[in-house]
Amino acid sequence: MYLDNLEVTFNRFNLYNFIMKTAISLAFAFIMCISMNAQLIQDLDHIENFNEGLAAIKKGDQWAFMDQDGEIVIDFRNDLASFNDESDQITPPIFHNDRALIMKTTDNVKLYGYIDKSGNEIIKCEFVNATPFSNGFAIVMIYYKEVVGKNKVLGKDVVSYLTEEYVIDINGKALTPKLNKRIFAPQKMNSGERPNLGIKFIGDRVIAVEKENHKWDVYSF
Repeated sequence: MYLDNLEVTFNRFNLYNFIMKTAISLAFAFIMCISMNAQLIQDLDHIENFNEGLAAIKKGDQWAFMDQDGEIVIDFRNDLASFNDESDQITPPIFHNDRALIMKTTDNVKLYGYIDKSGNEIIKCEFVNATPFSNGFAIVMIYYKEVVGKNKVLGKDVVSYLTEEYVIDINGKALTPKLNKRIFAPQKMNSGERPNLGIKFIGDRVIAVEKENHKWDVYSF
């Protein structure tokens, strides 16, 4: 009798373990199923790979940034700068050195600046061209009017519209003098055309500047 009771108890114990293991496995599988199939964001038109922990996503004409948990950390907005190359491929907004380019239009001129990862404008939109940051530096271009003479017959100033370029740090501080002064017609600027940059980084704190005669000068900063 004792052995029979012991066998029944043992079988019940095994049955209990089997039921518990099965229940735990089913619960785990259910949780994994929910986790794997949880939909985070719907109906995106474009999504980029993560860079510096954030990925650019597009819906309609607006871009946003999401983190690696699928949370939108910078909401959809119109000013995040993206570009289409000659083959109509999109260069999306992207963070480099905790800065991303934004673009605003003032008096029919596109002006570029930078935001931080909180979405705050950290460097004012005042450049007609600008590069993403690299190693803590970016190249920017300004556009301005310069009086070069006087029309005595009409009594009006003779002006030129010029561009110049220089290097900034992540706080917008100028690290070089303004370089590569060139004329750029207002009609081109108002059409949305970006003047080509004539400065490029060629090393650690070293830039090359292309002159009008297509020769190059090299500067350190």
